[in-house]
Amino acid sequence: MPARHTILKERDAPVTNTAPGMPAKSPPELLAPAGSLEKCRIAFLYGADAVYLGGKAFSLRAYARNLHDEELAAAVFLAHRSNRKVYVTVNVFARDSDLDRLPPFLEYLEGIRVDGLIVSDPGVLVLARRHAPGTPVHLSTQANTMNSMSARFWQGQGIGRVNLARELTFQEIAEIRLRTSLELEMFVHGAMCVSYSGRCLLSAFLSGRSANRGLCSQPCRWSYRLVEEHRPGQYMPIHEDDCGTFIFNSKDLCLIDELGDLTAMGIDAFKIEGRMKGALYLASVVRAYRQALDTCRTAPEMRGAGASRHLDLDRVSHRPYSKGLLFGDSTGPDGNIHASADYEQTHTLAGLVRLDPRDAGADEFDAPLVSGRVCVEVRSRLVPGMDLDFLFPDGTTETLRLSDFEDLGGNRLECAHPNSRIRIPVHFPTFPLQVIRTSLGTQSRSHEK
Repeated sequence: MPARHTILKERDAPVTNTAPGMPAKSPPELLAPAGSLEKCRIAFLYGADAVYLGGKAFSLRAYARNLHDEELAAAVFLAHRSNRKVYVTVNVFARDSDLDRLPPFLEYLEGIRVDGLIVSDPGVLVLARRHAPGTPVHLSTQANTMNSMSARFWQGQGIGRVNLARELTFQEIAEIRLRTSLELEMFVHGAMCVSYSGRCLLSAFLSGRSANRGLCSQPCRWSYRLVEEHRPGQYMPIHEDDCGTFIFNSKDLCLIDELGDLTAMGIDAFKIEGRMKGALYLASVVRAYRQALDTCRTAPEMRGAGASRHLDLDRVSHRPYSKGLLFGDSTGPDGNIHASADYEQTHTLAGLVRLDPRDAGADEFDAPLVSGRVCVEVRSRLVPGMDLDFLFPDGTTETLRLSDFEDLGGNRLECAHPNSRIRIPVHFPTFPLQVIRTSLGTQSRSHEK
């Protein structure tokens, strides 16, 4: 079996490059979103060192599936047996009505041995230290940490890691790193809020859903027209000029080419945004950043991400990419404001490889590589003649021209619909929960036939 298709179930021990006599520093952690237990498994399979996820309450992604208590425990068990970590978001800006419900939840999280709590609210922090005293606490980007004195203040309150505000420049981050000893985390990929580090009132005013309580309706992504008060009924489109529109249509963040410099600076964790995103986004982005980070560790002279990794990032639904405010300039061709509210999307999720029902009782995460007739859970309409890309954790992709397939009863099909399961012949090794994508162009051409 080709070595490049080997799937690592356990992350390697940290490799350090520190000089003799200096304290060893672990390589930066790759932290991925997990909006469900299935996505948690996919993130680990494709190379995440840790995931952040939310329970059914107190999380700023109330519309993600999130995990109930038993799933949280399962996620921790899955992570710890493969040397990974789970951080639970408790980053709601709490009201008094929340305070009585928080202690039992915090005690439960400590009982299942989560690796950290992510908080924003000082009151929640007080409760976390009281009811989960043995669990590390990380500070969310919602707390707007912009300087080293603030970072040291939070360190004095028991915070072990701070996720820095997205508004900071490269030089400002470097200054904070030089002046503080606590762990620093930063977002490197994903959607950017138009408001200050995610604190936004727009959704609450326009739809009655508070972004600061996990209910954001993303009104900054809606299309708008301007009306002058003395010209009712005359709607003027909002256009971007050389300085941008400042409030609408922010681009997506992508710092994959900066990982080498940020690693050398001493950032402890790189965080990917997207608990609401799907399996294709998760697998593609995690494996691209995993490969880039491993290259920084083993071949630091190769700072760039490489064309294949950029291709992965371009093949998920996204807005045009920018480097955010890392270099302090939001104007020009790499600015942060996009003239259109549209997303770019060339590919979609075709399906996931699944355990065959005949293998009932096996564990998907530990299942061996298989080939031959492979069971696939369909996520997009499939017909013969389509090209399917099977994504492997090492960055490689195998393409299969779909010829024929059958349902689980052995009946040949001419079309497979989402949420069904089929068997297809595959000539290379696959694994359960492997992500399969297909080009939207291939879909439409097959439909025309």
